[in-house]
Amino acid sequence: MAFAFHILGTSSSGNCSLLEASGTRVMLDAGFPGPRLEASLQKLGLEARALDAVMITHEHSDHCIGLAALLRQNPLLKVFTNRETARRIKDSVKADVNWQLFETGTTFEIGGLKVTSIPIPHDAADPVGFAIDCPAEDARPAKRLTWLTDLGHATTVVKHHVALADILVLEANYDEEMLELSKRPQSLKQRIKGNFGHLSNIQARDLLLGLREWQTTELYLGHLSKECNRTIIVDELMNAVRDQKTDLRITVIDPLEDNPVSLW
Repeated sequence: MAFAFHILGTSSSGNCSLLEASGTRVMLDAGFPGPRLEASLQKLGLEARALDAVMITHEHSDHCIGLAALLRQNPLLKVFTNRETARRIKDSVKADVNWQLFETGTTFEIGGLKVTSIPIPHDAADPVGFAIDCPAEDARPAKRLTWLTDLGHATTVVKHHVALADILVLEANYDEEMLELSKRPQSLKQRIKGNFGHLSNIQARDLLLGLREWQTTELYLGHLSKECNRTIIVDELMNAVRDQKTDLRITVIDPLEDNPVSLW
């Protein structure tokens, strides 16, 4: 199985990606309803039964709503998450689940992949990001893929893992002015902007600009708000990052797009 990474979608409405490497096919989050997940997999020529595992970052529906549908099609699917997240979502799944529980902050293996769970600050039970080490294959060198969304601020641990990523998916959730001008309740605005909410475009940019040395060559900005952000705003802000790191390719994921974005 050759290396491939597919972002099936990432926005405030749903998040899901698929990694194929080292003979293992694993889904990162399952934040879309069953029909959309099925359609997205079909675009890649795959079915749910072709998956070896799914990893869930936290219990919010935009990260796990499709899990029940996946399990109906693939009852033996391994579900990797921590104990608190499993406890929050088990009743909604309504099926026997092949739970593979890990402690937040630890490293575990899925097939030929080594996965590190990264504690992140978000208003969920025990949210995590993932750093996945993919061994060298054929002529392709070893790579680390890091999936980080839903974090209210960048902790020292987060910064450490961002700097080590070769391929990085990082959230740029909202434009501050658009959020303030939106019709959302003030309480929701404060939640989003809080230390356990989401990264703004500026916070994402400043996180990257604040790194002294980092090895990312493929950067994907995701989890954009459909209502309070625009791809053009994120892309323009990232020009400062491009100026600092000239070997970096930046892709901003359109929250309205439902075709997979792939890296081979």
